[in-house]
Order: sequence, then C-alpha cells, then structure tokens
Amino acid sequence: MNAAGLPCWSGNRHHDAVGAATESRAGWAVAGLSAGIVGFWLVLGGLGDVARGALGDFVGNVYPNIVFGLAFPVVGALILSRLPGHRLGWLYCLCGLACAVTLASFSYAQRGLVDRRGSLPGAVGAGWVSSWIWVCGGSTLITFGVLWFPDGRLPSRRWWPVTAIAGLAVGLGVTTVALRPGPLGNHPVRANPLGLPLPRSWFDLVAAAALPLLLVAILGSLSALAVRYWRGSATERDQLRWLLIAVALLVTSYALVGGPAVAVAGSLLGLVAIPLLPLSVGVAVLRHRLDGVEVAVRRSLVYGWLLAAGLAVYAAVVLVLDAVLRGHARPVVTLTAAGAVAVLYQPLRLRLQRAVDRMLYGDRGDPYAVLTRLGRRLQAAGTAEQTLPETVETIAAALRLPYVAVELPYDPTAQPTAAHGTTADPNPVVIPLIHGGDAVGRLVVARRDTRDDLTPAEHRLLGDIGSQVAVVAHAVLLDRALRRSSERLVVSREEERRRLRRELHDGLGPALAGVALGVDAARNMLRSDPDSADALLADLKGETLGCVGEVRRIVEDLRRPALDELGLLPALTAFVDRLSTRDHALQVAVQAPDPLPPLPAAVEVAAYRIATEAMTNVARHAHARTCLLRLEVGDALTVEVRDDGVGLPAGRLPGVGLPSMAERAAELGGRCVVAQFDGGGTQVLAQLPLAAT
Repeated sequence: MNAAGLPCWSGNRHHDAVGAATESRAGWAVAGLSAGIVGFWLVLGGLGDVARGALGDFVGNVYPNIVFGLAFPVVGALILSRLPGHRLGWLYCLCGLACAVTLASFSYAQRGLVDRRGSLPGAVGAGWVSSWIWVCGGSTLITFGVLWFPDGRLPSRRWWPVTAIAGLAVGLGVTTVALRPGPLGNHPVRANPLGLPLPRSWFDLVAAAALPLLLVAILGSLSALAVRYWRGSATERDQLRWLLIAVALLVTSYALVGGPAVAVAGSLLGLVAIPLLPLSVGVAVLRHRLDGVEVAVRRSLVYGWLLAAGLAVYAAVVLVLDAVLRGHARPVVTLTAAGAVAVLYQPLRLRLQRAVDRMLYGDRGDPYAVLTRLGRRLQAAGTAEQTLPETVETIAAALRLPYVAVELPYDPTAQPTAAHGTTADPNPVVIPLIHGGDAVGRLVVARRDTRDDLTPAEHRLLGDIGSQVAVVAHAVLLDRALRRSSERLVVSREEERRRLRRELHDGLGPALAGVALGVDAARNMLRSDPDSADALLADLKGETLGCVGEVRRIVEDLRRPALDELGLLPALTAFVDRLSTRDHALQVAVQAPDPLPPLPAAVEVAAYRIATEAMTNVARHAHARTCLLRLEVGDALTVEVRDDGVGLPAGRLPGVGLPSMAERAAELGGRCVVAQFDGGGTQVLAQLPLAAT
C-alpha cells in the first residue's frame, strides 16, 4: 500500500521504488509530449485561427483543449510522482494528451485538406485521428474521472457495472467514428481511409445506442460521487466539494455564453473557469503533498476563484437587471454590476482564502475548530485504547498532516500505540505529553514539506492539542496498569491457592491421616493393652495440637490477627516492641494520630506489610541507631520509614522485599518509593489512596 492506501506494484521495497520512479518519469514524459504537441499547434498558426473566430467559439472549442492539454498532464504527472499507482494520475495524463492531439491533428488536417490542399503529408491520417480522438478526452474525463475521484478507486465493488457501461460507451463512440465509411466527420472533403465496407446506417445505429449508454454512465458517475459525499469523511467531502464547485462554475459559464446580455461575461468566466478545473482537481487529490509549491498554488486558487466569482456576480446582476429593465438603461446596469463586484470583493477574497487554506493546511488557522472537533471525538470514543487512534486521525485530518503518532512508554520500536498516515520525514516534530508533571508519552508529527519547519502558530496549536492528548495517554497508561494489576492479582490469588493446597496436602493432610490411623490403633489396643492405648492417645493429642497450630499459622499468614484484634496502629506498635527487644541498639519511634480513623482492610494490610518489611530491612541491613515510623491520614494513608543507617550499598542487586512493597502500593493505585539521603540513611515512603479502595 502507498500513502494514499492504494495498491502499488508488488515486490520488495527496491522494486517498488524503481516502479514509482518509472511511473513519475513516464508521467512527466507524457506531460512534455503533450506540451510539445500544443507548441506544434501554435507553429501551425493556431492562434491565427483563434483571432479570426468568435470569442464564444474559442471558449467553447479551442480553449478547453489548450488548457486541458497543458494542465491535466502536469497534474497527472504530479499525482504519479507523489502517489505512485494512482489511477487518476494516468487518466489525467492520457486525457490531456488526447486533448492536445485533438487540437493539433484538427489544425494539421485543416491546413493540408482545406486551406492548402495537398501541402502537408499525412493530412488525411491527421483528419482521421481528429475525428475520434476527442471522444477519448472529454468522455473519459466526465465518466472515469468522476468515478475514480478522489482516491483512484471505485466507491465499492457494486459500481463496476457503471465502469463497464462507461468503457462500452467510449469504445463504441470511438469505433463508430473511426471505422464509419464515407466522409471524415471533421473534414468531409476526404473519405475515411479506414472505413469498413459496411452500410453506414449500421454505424449510425451503433452511435445512436452509444449516446444513451454514455448518458447512463455519466448519471451513474454522478450518483457514485453523491454516495461518496454522503458517506465520506470531512476530508473527502472537502475534496469532492472542490470538484463540484469547479464543474458547476464551468457549466454556468457555458450557459451564460448563450445569453445575449451576458455573452461576453460568460466567455470571460469560461476563460477563468476552465483552468480552475484541473488546478482544483489536482489540489483536491494531492492536498498536503504539494511540496514546495503550496504558496504558488494557494495564490493561483485564491485569485483565480476570486476572478471567477467576480465575473459570476457581474453576470448575475446584469441578467437580473436586464430582465427587470427589459434591455433599457444598459449603462446603469453595467455600473450597478461593477459596483456589486467591488462591494463583494473583500468578503469574497477572505472567504476564498479561508477555503483554500482549509484544503491545503486544514484548520490550523482556526484553533478553536480543531480543539472542538478533537473534544467531540474524545467524548464519542469508547475505551481509552480506542480513543488514541481516533485522536491521531482527527489531528491529521484537521491539520492536513501526512503522519501523526502517539508513542507511549514501553512501546516497541517503530510500533507506536496509535499512528495515522505514513512519513519519510527524517526530523519529525516531537511534542512531549505531560500530565500532572509526569511524562506520559510523545506526540510525533511529520511536516508537510521536509524542507520547511512548522510555523510558530502551528507549534502553539500542537502544544494545546498535546495537553488534551496527554490526558488520553494518561488514561491509556492507567488502563494498562489496571490490567497488569488485575493480572498480578489473579496470579497472586492462584499462587496463594497453590501454596495453601501444598501446605494442606503435604503438611496438614498427612498429619491428620496419621492421627486417624493412630486412633484406629488405639481402639484396637483398648481392651487388650489399655496402658499402651493410653500412651498412644497421649501422643495423638500432641499431634492434634500440632495440627491446630499449623492451621493457626496458615490463617495468620493470610491476615495477621493483630490487625483484627488490635487495629493497624497497635499492631505496628507491638511489632516495634518485638523489634526493639531483639535489637537493643536500635531505637524505633512511632509518630501517628491516635486513634487512627477507620481504614479499608486492604489499606491496613498493605500498610502493615510495607511498614514491617521496611523496619525489618532497617534492623537487618542498615546498622542504624534510630528509626522513625510515621503514619499520616489524608486523601491517602502515608507510611514513612526513615533511618540514619548506612543506606543502600552501591551495586546491590534488588531482592524480594523492595519490589513487593512497590507492588502492594501499586495494587491499590498508590506508589512506594525508596530514597537515600546524602548524609546517610534511607527513606521508604508509600502513598496508599483511600478513595480508590
């Protein structure tokens, strides 16, 4: 797939690159050939024929072939060079070439067959080509050019019958004209050199059938365009809107040429509208792939459309006033129309400039619109993981960026959490995502033109967008942490069950089985040897008490009874007393509100385990003289254990205790950090949220 989502040539990357370069060179070769043919038409004296004809005939017949023959191949070559494999690129190149050939072949045949008969070689062949080549240009553009717009593909597989009808209509139109016997259509002074020896009425019948087929194909193509507009995204609707407006303006110009009051205005409008069609279509297809020519294209579109809009307003005012005044007061009508154009000039220019900027650059000039659109997508999204892909797609569409990605911590290389588009930018713009003072990821944006950096306004806008994306990224990280915590809880539960099963099966189970066997033996000896039975029962009592002690140990490992019997603070105080009894050199102080408010059971267990593990580490490894245990209750329970010992030795591998304390805090949505002081001593600080539990 290429950047536009279109299929490219198969094979490895080198083959794809070679194929893309070949397509680009072929497209520019066709553009050069088409320009050369138009130049040949000028050499033949084509402008002299134009000067001798009427303006309306020039706008209706000659001028479109000149413009399309020069402009459409260039647009097609640009598309092929930036979007290899795009069907519209080849279509525009070949249709533009057909328009150029139509122009030159007709003039060449006119010189050789009519003006100076017999003076040019191959004039009959040129006349034969000019009789049918025009069908390949115009008919193909209004059918396939509409069906494939803007991505070079059909809207769906269901539209292939329309494609077949269009191909059949164009094929029949070309065949009937090219092989019809009798005089050439454009130059009846000579007979068709390739006419078949068949009745001419047969060809007339086929031509009559081709016209309805062409109309069906045109209507089907317009229906496909309407379906695309109805179902398409905002970006695709913008692309289609440019095509529809350009076509509507062109149709309006041809309609005005027939009106006597505004014929000149209609012709002038046609002079502007015809080149706007390939220019607008090319910009709509390429959008942000106009590397290096955005400024020129922007100005051409703005002032071209402004001139066209001014002429349309002038013609509309003249038509209305001429109808009201019934042809009287022509100077007043003209001055009024000119005044209307002057009044509307600035509003039209600003509106057109905003429309062109939206097509080329998206909503970068309207930050509020970008943030509003992003906010709506975030509200409509489902889970946090689903939100990020929609977010990057919204940013890319709103700002017309070729590539946008969000990278989160621990993402694999070249596999960001969410990405939209493709990029070849060696130095993309990176926006850090900060939430609550913590870095939660990066927003990576590729520039439209790798030779130019983004503007300061765009950097500010991306910074504002980054603040919203950071919230989403933080939610994704929390969601992932919650899943990992749930997985750890499941694993811990299964491990605890496995441990209980092992202790019950390997320890308590055999002991109780031994007691049962001893009871049976005592019963058997009770009558024959009462003294031995009594001694055996005494031994069994000791074993039973041992089993009771084992059960008590297992229960206490599940939850310390001191927490239930005394509470968190007394249980920790009792532990401190036992610790001080074993190590007289260590003085442990407890600082906490007495009594503590009621705490969730999970918080009490986590706080007890973290505090006892930290104080045990102090007694074993710190060689400290004093130790402080501090408890503080707010929105979270703060557990701090600080000592004045030697601290953590450099290069010491972490054991089980420190990670287990961090995991216990993380399971409750809190955190536990270990810090070392410069003057010696260590601090274990845990924050255990109360509301989250």
